[in-house]
Amino acid sequence: MSSDHKGSSWRAHKTDGKKQASKGAAAVPSETVRIATDLNHQTYFIGGVQVHFPFKPYPSQLGMMNHMIRALSQSKNTMIESPTGSGKSLALLCAALAWQRDYRAKNKKQIATVRQIIRRYVAGGAIVPDLPNYDSDLAKEDRDDMPKRNDIEVQSDGIKADPDAMGLSGEQSLRIKPDPDAVAAVHGTGDVKPVLDAKGVPDFRKRNVENLFDRFIYKPLDAGGADKGAATGAEHANKTTDDTESDADASRDSDSDSDFVSTKTLAKKKKSSQGSSSQQQSDISAAEKRSKSDLSIEGQVIIALLKLPSTVSYIVQASEISIPRGLTQKDIDVLKEFQDNNYLQNTPRIYFGSRTHKQVSQLIDELRRKSAYRMQTAVLGSRTQTCINREALTSGAIDDECRNLVDDEKCGPYKQYHRLAAHSRLRPGGDLEIWDIEDIVGLGKRLFACPYYAARDLAATADLVFCPYNYILDPGVREAAGISLRDNIVILDEGHNVENAAREAGSMEITDQQLGVLVGECQTLSRDGLLPGAHQFVGTFAEGLANWLQDDSDEYDYQEFDALTAVWPKPNESVQDLFGRLVITPAFIARLDLVYAELEDFMKQQRLDKDSADASDMSPAHNNPTEPIKDNVNNDGEQDENSRWKKRKKHLSQGSMRVIGGLLRVLRLMSSPESPFYHDYRVAKIRRKAITAAQAPPKGKRKRVSLAPQSIPEYINVLAFWALNPGIVFSEISSLTRSVVLTSGTLSPLSSYASELQMVFSSTLEANHVIDPSRFAAMAIEYGPLGTRLEAKYQTFNMLEFQDDVGKALCSIAASCPDGMLVFAPSYSLLNKLFARWSATGLLDTLQSHKHVFVEPQGGSKEQFEKLLKAYRGSLEKDRVPGEPLSRGAIMFAVYRGKVSEGIDFSDHFCRTVVNIGIPYPAFKDVKVSLKREYNDSRASLQYQHQMATPETNMLNGALWYEIQAFRAINQALGRCLRHRSDWGAVIMLESRFALPWNVSKLSKWIRNYMKLYGSFDSAMSELELFYKTRIAEDVTAAAAAAAAAVSLSDSSANSTTAVVTPTSEHSPKTE
Repeated sequence: MSSDHKGSSWRAHKTDGKKQASKGAAAVPSETVRIATDLNHQTYFIGGVQVHFPFKPYPSQLGMMNHMIRALSQSKNTMIESPTGSGKSLALLCAALAWQRDYRAKNKKQIATVRQIIRRYVAGGAIVPDLPNYDSDLAKEDRDDMPKRNDIEVQSDGIKADPDAMGLSGEQSLRIKPDPDAVAAVHGTGDVKPVLDAKGVPDFRKRNVENLFDRFIYKPLDAGGADKGAATGAEHANKTTDDTESDADASRDSDSDSDFVSTKTLAKKKKSSQGSSSQQQSDISAAEKRSKSDLSIEGQVIIALLKLPSTVSYIVQASEISIPRGLTQKDIDVLKEFQDNNYLQNTPRIYFGSRTHKQVSQLIDELRRKSAYRMQTAVLGSRTQTCINREALTSGAIDDECRNLVDDEKCGPYKQYHRLAAHSRLRPGGDLEIWDIEDIVGLGKRLFACPYYAARDLAATADLVFCPYNYILDPGVREAAGISLRDNIVILDEGHNVENAAREAGSMEITDQQLGVLVGECQTLSRDGLLPGAHQFVGTFAEGLANWLQDDSDEYDYQEFDALTAVWPKPNESVQDLFGRLVITPAFIARLDLVYAELEDFMKQQRLDKDSADASDMSPAHNNPTEPIKDNVNNDGEQDENSRWKKRKKHLSQGSMRVIGGLLRVLRLMSSPESPFYHDYRVAKIRRKAITAAQAPPKGKRKRVSLAPQSIPEYINVLAFWALNPGIVFSEISSLTRSVVLTSGTLSPLSSYASELQMVFSSTLEANHVIDPSRFAAMAIEYGPLGTRLEAKYQTFNMLEFQDDVGKALCSIAASCPDGMLVFAPSYSLLNKLFARWSATGLLDTLQSHKHVFVEPQGGSKEQFEKLLKAYRGSLEKDRVPGEPLSRGAIMFAVYRGKVSEGIDFSDHFCRTVVNIGIPYPAFKDVKVSLKREYNDSRASLQYQHQMATPETNMLNGALWYEIQAFRAINQALGRCLRHRSDWGAVIMLESRFALPWNVSKLSKWIRNYMKLYGSFDSAMSELELFYKTRIAEDVTAAAAAAAAAVSLSDSSANSTTAVVTPTSEHSPKTE
């Protein structure tokens, strides 16, 4: 679908941002997504939703926003591919926030309309459903479902309360005379105080009606049933809010100041001064004897609103017989719409996930600087990024140490995290309302309050939550982070990797070392008499798995350089047979489930025990008087971590609980052949070479808590459960969420996502690039300068003529290309062969005469890569003259799927050309790749035989899946240049297979429509050189014009005769 929408689905209005914002604020005063009045923006109506955008959007941005809003409105899933530099992220954020804001306003308006209909219904004399009968009508379960007194809240879904809090249970029935503030609260208007959560922190998503039912002022009846000196409702309604509150307060302070007092007040005063007033006692007695028929119209309205969905359902059912008095068919239609659309649900929260925290930071920066939307945000990050406790930071195992310190109540920042979560700077209107991890960490350090737990607390009430998308995909991480997807919206940016990420999230690997830790902990806790049955059961199971992993009797199916792998099912043994050998039966899994729940409850109880002994008293040796307390010391003179764990813990460590929980999660899915995902897993037993001493943690660092042997073994044995179907994870996400939006600059080819993720995408959009086609060149070259066919296959890698022709082609391109240049190869193996050959022939020297040469390191650390990137950029910045290319630029060699190809911005002179060598198919002999291909082939064959394929389950065969992975990596590499509308560059394929149309069709839309094929290298270079010269001339001209304009401005300022003082020369605007 093109991004140029010709229909009338959107219309633009250029408005004054401040005026528009003020109108919006007047219409919806309590909305949480607001429009900043200090930022210029334009207003567009797209799909019926008002969108505020910081500037005139590109056609592709209008298309994206229209696509997004339509999907969210219809509760559908969608895919959006838009090239890097097209403003994709900002457009999607603005569209999603505009829809959220519009949804909340419509929801509120609809609820207000329904309330008015119910008022007319009650005023017409109809029966109010589910009124509590003081004999037996109010079922106990109905009372239990309602909040108790002092827990009354007004939310978007109306008012909730316990009938007991109204004095309507038992034998009591009151004539209700409402206080205007209370009525305003019930009907969604007026100002009320925020609710304090269980920790005493204001919950700004809720509004509290303090002592709501005490503020409905009741008048005791005399013996004849008449009111004593009752003011009329109109008189009371004419009072101001402050007057009413004063009257209510006075009624609590004095018996005689008001004729109207609540039963709660009467009862309290009776208790405090028994026998002091017989009149009070008679008043209470009279109140308790009133009948249901004395309930006022206003009281019936309140009761009807308490269970709004039930009331609406009752009225709709009654209308099938006849329309109730006071209502019309239009009213009934409104109530039916209310039922169908479930308007009482909360406004959907938006979870915006990206691949890395760096990309999340870029999104937040764009939202904060450019967007006019202001709302409550939160960012979820790891402890490594947010911890401020020095002890945990220097432990070498931050996660475990953090949990230990929190469990032992020894983390000072943790005790203060509520202060940080409630800080005004992070709340609506604060200068950090839209905050990043660096912001909350900085503020947390000032307050000595934990940013990690504060961020989780803020995420529970935020309108928009940012996080890396593994927080959303991984069920364990999602649960630990407190992410609730039900009826919410998930946007996955940079989603081209989501298939692989979902398979990893559904998989699990456990080492024999982890099992050894679990066995040791279970034995210790069992010996100390702490849940001995549960710990013995788990310990015995873990010990059996560890023994099996260390046994060499199983035959290995795959032999790699550093690993041996056995995979089930085998031809002679199924997964079920293997589980039988390991005594993993459905009954065993059911029991393990119960034991795990018991261990979780036990851990929670231990944490809640405030009277437990201090850390030294928790030693198991201390509990046994016959054993001396020992402080084990290792060879480095440090206290043994195992000893510290024994002193500190009376339950399993978090790491061990994660092992059990992960095992249980995959075993549930594979419990029997009838299980839905039984055939989607492969079980593997792996023997890997252990890390060397040089890779071990350095001395002086605190090591991770472990009961495993301290010496490094020769091999590490691994039990793996590999998920081959990403739908295992995504099917659950799809069933929970309102909408999933998958977006990236390089989603193509799109054909695999529906079947791989097992989701229905109702629509897809492939947007055009915002760059004019004349500003980029896209070409595929079949033959090199020496006439060699450029086909980078495994069979040709060792051909010297191929290596030489690739080298000569790159030298020719580098001689013409200005500034920066990126070259991508399928593997480090090929790069090493090319460089070895070029060094021998002198081609490398020739290349270095044109460009500084840099090579992406294989397996290097993040610090090494950052250093390399800084050197590359520095070489392109040195001695630069604005608008003119460097006499000698730089060239970076990298591999597909490497660090350079993912998410790095090489805009303008940092990359004027991207050269792609070959087609990067995944490693054919890789174990997981082989298993995935076999799995897809078997599932596709099964679906074909039984004709049971649907759009979301139509599994691609192995060959097609394998091919798609290669072209997705190419598209990702191509996106490194052309980063904004004024950018320019060339994309060159040194690969003859792009002469085939079906290979070109797998490229992203923005490039495949402009790809030119050249059989001759010389003809390709002629056009390429012309393209470079044209673009360089334009840059030089533009730079000269900018410099002349700056000089003219400076001269006019110097010659000005006005009284305005002009800046001195040292403060004059600089030209670039």
